[in-house]
Amino acid sequence: MVPSGIKIGKEQLNILAYADYIVLIGKNELEIRKLFVEMENIARKFGLWINQEKTKYMIVERKNNLKKK
Repeated sequence: MVPSGIKIGKEQLNILAYADYIVLIGKNELEIRKLFVEMENIARKFGLWINQEKTKYMIVERKNNLKKK
C-alpha cells in the first residue's frame, strides 16, 4: 500500500469509499497515480474494471496566502 493521504486523529487515510464511489487521497499527483494503479490491479483480481469514462480527477491545494503586516 502506498503511504499517503491525510491523518484524521490517529488514522492515516488514503481511500474513502461509499456505495460505488471511491476517493483516492494523496499529497501529490504521483501518490494518487500509484494508489490508482494499486486499486485497479486489486479490482482486476476480483473481475472488476474501472470505467475510465466515469472516472473524475480533482487536485486541491492548500496554500497559506496570508501576508503578515
